[in-house]
Amino acid sequence: MKKAILSTAIAMILFTGAAQAACEQGDPPTLPDGATASETQMADAVKAVKAYIAATEEYQACLTAEGKRGKMDIESYNKSTERMEKLAANFNKQLKAFKGRGG
Repeated sequence: MKKAILSTAIAMILFTGAAQAACEQGDPPTLPDGATASETQMADAVKAVKAYIAATEEYQACLTAEGKRGKMDIESYNKSTERMEKLAANFNKQLKAFKGRGG
């Protein structure tokens, strides 16, 4: 009986760690300065921003799934949304600067 309880406890700890590891958000990409960036750098930035947004949406889906199991981390979810919005605003600023110089 003690072995069964111990095995169950170990499995729960391992499962919890795996579930938490599944909900990881990466850092936003560094954007080039639109006033000096090349067309290639801006194109790469577009790809990086899109990849970051997709990764953030996956992260939020993971948090939502955890929430359905009673473990919702609303603060992390909201922070990820704020980071995504901040990145989008900064990208739009850099894109405007890039286009403003005829890029």
